[in-house]
Amino acid sequence: MATYYVRTDGNDANTGLGSTTALAWRTVQKALGASGIGSGDTLYIAPGTYVENITVGGTYSATTSIIGDVRCNNFSGLTPGFVKISNYTNENTTPSNTANLLNATSKAYLSFDSIYFQSGGGANNNTINCVTCNNFTWTRCIFQQNINYAAVNGSSFYWTTTVSTASNLKVRKCIFAGHTYTPWITGANVADTFEMSDCLVMCGSSGTPLIRNIGGSIYNCTFFKCGISATQGNASYPLTVKNNLITDTSTGIAGGAWIVDDYNRLIGCQVNYSSVTQGANSKTSGTIGLSFGYETMLGFNPIMVLSPEESGPNVNSGTSSGAPITDIYGITWTSANPDVGIATYRNLSGIGAYLPTERNASTITIAPGSTSQSIELYLGATGLTTSTSGLSARYNRTRTASVSIPLVARTIAQAWTSGGFAEVDATNMPGVYRLDLPDAALAAGADDVTVVVRGASGTNGAVMTVKLSSGGLTSAQTASAVLDAVGSSYVTAGSIGYAIQNSNVASISGSTAAADELEGALLHNGTDYISAELVTPVTSAALVRMGPFEVKADGLGASDPLDIQKGAQHGVDIQCVDNNGAGIDITSATVTAKVYNSGATLVDTYSCTATYAADGRATFTIDTTVTNTPGTYTATITRTTGASDTQVFGPLRIYVRDI
Repeated sequence: MATYYVRTDGNDANTGLGSTTALAWRTVQKALGASGIGSGDTLYIAPGTYVENITVGGTYSATTSIIGDVRCNNFSGLTPGFVKISNYTNENTTPSNTANLLNATSKAYLSFDSIYFQSGGGANNNTINCVTCNNFTWTRCIFQQNINYAAVNGSSFYWTTTVSTASNLKVRKCIFAGHTYTPWITGANVADTFEMSDCLVMCGSSGTPLIRNIGGSIYNCTFFKCGISATQGNASYPLTVKNNLITDTSTGIAGGAWIVDDYNRLIGCQVNYSSVTQGANSKTSGTIGLSFGYETMLGFNPIMVLSPEESGPNVNSGTSSGAPITDIYGITWTSANPDVGIATYRNLSGIGAYLPTERNASTITIAPGSTSQSIELYLGATGLTTSTSGLSARYNRTRTASVSIPLVARTIAQAWTSGGFAEVDATNMPGVYRLDLPDAALAAGADDVTVVVRGASGTNGAVMTVKLSSGGLTSAQTASAVLDAVGSSYVTAGSIGYAIQNSNVASISGSTAAADELEGALLHNGTDYISAELVTPVTSAALVRMGPFEVKADGLGASDPLDIQKGAQHGVDIQCVDNNGAGIDITSATVTAKVYNSGATLVDTYSCTATYAADGRATFTIDTTVTNTPGTYTATITRTTGASDTQVFGPLRIYVRDI
């Protein structure tokens, strides 16, 4: 299984096996032609407009992926944008031709993701034209057919299945905009796993979706100015239609006994049901309940367009049984049950929808040449994994090109591996992830390294700058630089190295004058104490605050680390502040401090007592459960006023010193 690439400045004479101009193909037709990608391969298409009509010529027996790389995760130096396949050479003119945009006949196992299909078409021509096909998946695609005049037919999505063969067609998080019967999907009246979910369908009255002879499900779609026509089917292979919003059309749902209807809202339809039994939980009266951007226009908190209005009839009105886990934008339903339609209600400016900025400058220091190093990043969303769609990591060293970090699935306790990625603790440290840096990123020879993790839905990612400073030498590097140095290099009279060399001291425990001189230099106030600051290397995996909340401790005026002596019970005064340094009111809130060791294991939990609640000030006492063991600890402060109102402040670094 190989990976191939297409970009607008490539060449079809290339191998297609690299993402650079010198290696990538120029056209999608080359990639999907008979001499293009093979079964099970992956194709990445760079942003840009590909003016071409495509006929699929390859044969595929296993899932073969065609991915629009809109974020340029696999292409260096390009600007993110749409991956558009179009028959318009100029979007202000008529199409360059009127043929079907993408043709596939008797093909199977193709998976398309994040591609914009756009055509003007002509009489009886379609944007997508798949005939006798099966086992296709379409995700986050848009199908646009710009025909809109009398006596001309053309669908934005036309699909038929081989006789007596299950279609196994999956259409998820897609947008349809077309003229006649958009989409047109015909099955084979056999047991099927057809799925259409989280899709937006927009067309005129003549464009009513025609879905015939197919069993499966249509969940959480919004049909605007059109309904569902399933007038052919078989009750043995039912089509389940749930959680959909159908509005402003002549007939909402037309079909027969093969339609299972429930939890739908049909609003403003001249005829709600034609030969279909209305489900007990379906509604046919009331308002549409959609946001059209009016809240933003009035200066209220913005809501995603075409998502439910706040407290509107679509909120929490669906059923979770069989429904998709997330909405069209990849957001988990915010109510106990899914909302009706494509999107869940969410306030884009509220604290619950906070997305950390991509350019939040955060810095740590790691010694150059360090190996097997891990960092922690705040991504602001839980549940991310190496298989999360769009998630990617890259680094670049001072004034050099960026380098991809292939992510490898790990658990938080597993040993380092290059690209290792793991969620720290979704419950107690939500949004924090471990990333194992490749050794090459930290090699000597650069001033700093910038690490970026981004691309997944629900987070704008994180950026961390790693300063490669000799001030962060590890103990092994220190030993190599000092104790293993060639003796002849110590030539400065009066230095410790010179004295040791000329007295032939074999061990620091000796009683020679040179050994005494060295030993004395390491003593502190006459005691055999070596400063913890001298022997503790700079922590390479320091957790850097990247969220909106901060903890200030002991009146320091900043989130500085705390030093606590081993075995002490230590009162800690803290203040919970926002990103501007203003105190967060903790009146009537439950405030809890959780202390974790360097392995991200929870050591102890403390209840905080408010001292000046209106300004976010409180106190708690760390006891010997923590302080009996020297080391580096991390504390987070949780403020809770209810099940849906919880914020985590911090982290705050705590050093327990053995002095």
